[in-house]
Amino acid sequence: MTRRTLAAVFSSRPELRPARALLSPTWLGALAVLGVNDHLLKGAGILPGGLTGKLSDFAGMIVAPALLAALLGVRSRRGLLHCHIAVGLVFALINLSPACADAWSWLMGLVGFPWTITVDPTDLVALPALALGWRVLVPAMRPAARPVSSVSLSRWPSRPEFGAAALGSLLCVATSDTGDDEGGWDTEGDLLYQDFQGDVYLHNSDIDRELVVRVRDLREGVEIDCFNAQGKPGVLFSDALFGEGQTWSIPPGANVPVRGDLDRVSRDCYAVLVTSNTIEPTVLFWNSGDIGLDWIPGQHADSGEYLAGAVILTADEDGRATITDSRQPIVFPQRDPADDAYIPGDDAGRVAWSKPPIGVHRIADLALGSDGCAAFDLDAGLPRFYFCSPLTELPFAAGQYLSVVDQGDRLLLERAPDPGDPTPFGAVEVVASRGNHLVTISGATLAAKPEFDVELGPELTCGTVAQPQTFSASFGGQIVQFRPGETVELDDGASHLVLHGVHAERRIILAPDCAEGPDALGDDLELVYVRTASQQQP
Repeated sequence: MTRRTLAAVFSSRPELRPARALLSPTWLGALAVLGVNDHLLKGAGILPGGLTGKLSDFAGMIVAPALLAALLGVRSRRGLLHCHIAVGLVFALINLSPACADAWSWLMGLVGFPWTITVDPTDLVALPALALGWRVLVPAMRPAARPVSSVSLSRWPSRPEFGAAALGSLLCVATSDTGDDEGGWDTEGDLLYQDFQGDVYLHNSDIDRELVVRVRDLREGVEIDCFNAQGKPGVLFSDALFGEGQTWSIPPGANVPVRGDLDRVSRDCYAVLVTSNTIEPTVLFWNSGDIGLDWIPGQHADSGEYLAGAVILTADEDGRATITDSRQPIVFPQRDPADDAYIPGDDAGRVAWSKPPIGVHRIADLALGSDGCAAFDLDAGLPRFYFCSPLTELPFAAGQYLSVVDQGDRLLLERAPDPGDPTPFGAVEVVASRGNHLVTISGATLAAKPEFDVELGPELTCGTVAQPQTFSASFGGQIVQFRPGETVELDDGASHLVLHGVHAERRIILAPDCAEGPDALGDDLELVYVRTASQQQP
């Protein structure tokens, strides 16, 4: 070997052999955690389910990059970095995107290791373990210092390294984030789904093909008026109401539960969204008394004898999954609402106000903006007070005194006497009301009545479904009806009343953490009135 060749060898950074890391205590320890956790601890009740799920994630972030690099014969730090990025990217995508989770389940099914994936962004806390694996395992990948003539130039694993790689590959692909209803593996390596307790379940009746489907429970906190929602579940339950859900790769003859919230949520009725690459989005809706809980076999032959909650899937000759039957009338394909359907009103036009300055204050300045929000500058040192309503003018002016009373969902603004000016003036008040009940007006009767003869549709951002309501008012012998967005004036000879309808609905489906208004089903009513002295001529 020439002097130049020796100098080039010793001056260059030594190539990496990732296969060497597969025999390191760190990698073997992480692999042991992955195997024991996935195939012994998960579902055994020894450790909390949340902990067992995260253990596999952290261990996998250490095991997978080095294993991938060894299997690909990577020799450079750049190639090893690409392996880490690839593992992190796939892990992030299947925990953020239901479509990517479905695709990964399908790919794993092709190689005989079907996965069940719960899309859970909190699993991304395991990503820093990639950096830990790099720091700990890269030194183990460097060749030992030996004479140049004896340095092995092979990039492929030795026999012990190959054995570790094979075991690691098996444990990495034969894993599944299944939660408490995890399937096991029999002695021949075939997926064997365990029996489970449930009500509605999916059965793959195809004798040859695995079917990949996604099931999404309602988000926690969603409230349903079951009686009024059961008319058209496929129309009324929109995507916004459902959580991330689970992706199932269902082998022939296997059963999987539809509800992932069985041990957490008790409702009077249930709705689950079922989708796949070929199954159009379908709502399964049933009342809690329709289908009782039962122990459901994890796998059985397609004998046609199903329990009450069975929803049967199959595939056509092109392998496209479809729902073919159900033992109860609970299957409702999602449909767009009718063109004339009532969609809940825009929340942007609601009544709103900032923290009220309780008491009597002098108005230093009053400005009404184009957005319908009035800005009150009151006593020196007080923050500016905002009041947003459909009023285009207010019966107050700078220099006057204002009494502010806050009653929670009702705000009363009333002109108050000027301590330095004893001149009398007529009563002037503005009242804004929001919530489940209408404000009480002395001498008047207010009511709201739902309109039952209208088609309904969901508001797509939050999924709210509501019946429209019509206001009615009786005052001074007059009876009027008006809708949100309309204004009526009434006079009884002593007082003049101007009523502004703002919002009037009765909610049927509600996600309180998303929608504005009261955090419960039922009436959602907003109204503003202005009361001044009668305008009738004496």
